[in-house]
Amino acid sequence: MLFILLAILGILPFTSSRISHQYHFINIRKNWTEAQRFCREMYTDLATVNNEDEMKILLKNITDVSYDVYIGLYRSEVFKWHWTLSDSFYNEEIFKNKKNKCTDINNNGGCAAMDNDWKWFNDSCDLQRQFVCFNANEKYILIDKNKSWMEAQEYCRTFHTDLANTRNCSSGANDVWIGLFKDAWSWSDQSDYSFRFWDFSQPKPINRQHNCTVLMVNQTGKWNNIQCNITLPFICHSDLKSTTAPATTARQNPNTSLKLTTQYRLLQNTTEAENISSQPTKINTTDNLILVRKNLTWTEAASYCKKHHVDLVSIHSEELQNRTARKALQASTSHVWLGLRYTCKFDFWFWIKNREAGCYQNWASGHETHENKECGLSGAMESTGGHRWVGRPESERLNFVCQMCVDGF
Repeated sequence: MLFILLAILGILPFTSSRISHQYHFINIRKNWTEAQRFCREMYTDLATVNNEDEMKILLKNITDVSYDVYIGLYRSEVFKWHWTLSDSFYNEEIFKNKKNKCTDINNNGGCAAMDNDWKWFNDSCDLQRQFVCFNANEKYILIDKNKSWMEAQEYCRTFHTDLANTRNCSSGANDVWIGLFKDAWSWSDQSDYSFRFWDFSQPKPINRQHNCTVLMVNQTGKWNNIQCNITLPFICHSDLKSTTAPATTARQNPNTSLKLTTQYRLLQNTTEAENISSQPTKINTTDNLILVRKNLTWTEAASYCKKHHVDLVSIHSEELQNRTARKALQASTSHVWLGLRYTCKFDFWFWIKNREAGCYQNWASGHETHENKECGLSGAMESTGGHRWVGRPESERLNFVCQMCVDGF
């Protein structure tokens, strides 16, 4: 029997849902990009939703149901495979068990099924198949009904937990749907959560201009994709472990959002409109690094870090590079300043903390060599992509990463 084999053979670990975000309803209308900028400057980012428990909490924070509400999901250019259960992650081991390893260039087969030989394959999500559900007691249930992949997922979520997440299985049934799917949707904070809550009754848009996601307040919170230039209210999130002050006060006091909105509108008329708050937003300070979302020159950034923390971050290991890169993902500028500087007199790069070049390097192509280097360059990290180091004119205004203490570096 299928459900017995599923229980005996390899399965992906499943852990219970947990709440990792605190949500803040902002009842002012902005397009998606403006909403993203506001959330990044006031909190952490546009809302990321990890699971159904977080969806319920998010819905409780919406105090005005006049309009649909933006969240942080947007269409990217890269298609990725995901498991439906939010605590499971697709990896290369799963790909080794794929029936046909040819790349689906047109991305037509966005849903996965499994055959009798333990091999999974991708196919059109609209095809009708039997399917396997998973419940909270870690039991697998074969559903002897033919449904599309979306209908199968809705059935499993209604009567069990979700479609099954399995590495391998065998069955007496032919080609059953499992909880593996592919899409091009990404979260604004670059997290890899796979939770989706689409309203499949909505007509699919013909063009590719509907690239941003809204929560439909009159449809029990189901999601729909719309054009990003429409102005709507939105939901921000902050991490529960964050020590940022707005993250704890705004939820308890509904008037806080009004105060933040007033501050934002006043600053729009100043030369510092891009810096919503006079105090920088501080993100995830538990690892001794802090991203400061103030747009400063390199010299100003170095002075700020020395005054308020220790110094601009100096990167001497891959581990510290990775932690700095995670901070840079939250930046509102394309690069972030590092504690890296170029000296024309001696023709080399050095870290300001230890006044040495260091062994570990992560330069972008063409930026490490010293030939024809301009004076007045300082080092910055790419906020996205490979997070490579580049030389930028030190008069450029960027976000930056400070080191908060000496311990551990």
